[in-house]
Amino acid sequence: MDEIAKKMAEIEWIYADKDPQALSILEEKIAGTGRKLGLITYSKLVEGVDFHLPNIRKGEAYSIQTYNWTGLDRAILGEFLGYTSTRSYREAGFMASALVVNSTGYEPSNQFFEWMEKLGVLPDNNKDTILAFWADQVHKAQNWYKAGRR
Repeated sequence: MDEIAKKMAEIEWIYADKDPQALSILEEKIAGTGRKLGLITYSKLVEGVDFHLPNIRKGEAYSIQTYNWTGLDRAILGEFLGYTSTRSYREAGFMASALVVNSTGYEPSNQFFEWMEKLGVLPDNNKDTILAFWADQVHKAQNWYKAGRR
């Protein structure tokens, strides 16, 4: 196990490992996007997904209202994306959440890149380094999914 995978293994998830059905839906949407060699926005990703988390509304359905994102919404989705990337990295060496972007700049959120820096994936936060890393992750993810894996 490399250093990045070790750091990922140490993460204690609050939400992402508590709802396998929502995780499966999100991962399939990401995989479908990758198979089409595309990118998906955060809003499209969560569209129609009900989260059933024991620590939110006692497990009753919770859906993210994409017209009015809250801090909780961002925390839930961010963690599910981190967990998804942890799974894809451990299985195939890429960050699946690189395929998920905001609708304004059509790139991942700053939190994605901050997390990559915390994991030690990015040697610096130079714009060229960040863009090269992201492009590489998108390429790896799309190739993986296009090849029919997962």
